[in-house]
Amino acid sequence: MRSLFVKCCLGALAALFLTACAATQKTAEWRDPSYAGQKFDDILVIGVAREVTKRRMFESNLVDELSKKQITAIPSFSIMAQDQKISKETIKAAISGKNIDAVLVTHLVGVEQKEVYQPPMYSPGFGYYGHYSAAYTQVYQPGYYQRYEVIKLETTLYDVKTEKPVWSMQSDTIDPEADQKLIKSAINAVIKALTEQALI
Repeated sequence: MRSLFVKCCLGALAALFLTACAATQKTAEWRDPSYAGQKFDDILVIGVAREVTKRRMFESNLVDELSKKQITAIPSFSIMAQDQKISKETIKAAISGKNIDAVLVTHLVGVEQKEVYQPPMYSPGFGYYGHYSAAYTQVYQPGYYQRYEVIKLETTLYDVKTEKPVWSMQSDTIDPEADQKLIKSAINAVIKALTEQALI
């Protein structure tokens, strides 16, 4: 009976893992210990992506979330050509003469294919006499492997005055069902981390 209970619990935990983790998890974070400046309130948002649609979607959503915190932010696609190379020089040229005090860059680090084992599930199936029946059958569901993707992103915040990074975070987003969910989850993690670091 104990073995049956343990197997059922393992199956439930495996399913819960994928459900609960279908969001962005911070995997690493760094902050320049020497930075003692003010909070940033005028930010250029850059999403490095091959697909223009994804870049626009990411930048627009992040700008909207920053605006909710009373922070002025502009998407890079509004001041940089879509085929323009993202580099230190092109960014400096784009923000020249503008009141921007920070640049926030997010790019894809990689995509990992992983799988989790869903163990067999057992449950009692009682007969006509309910639990008074001396015999009962077991409903059996065989175990299987469930595959999922891990999207790895890195976001870095640069101080325009010094042109140096002051903060960076790596994150994993597990099994996103759609681009919009991935973007929303990743952005929420970035905003939360920047707020906790008192950088915005």
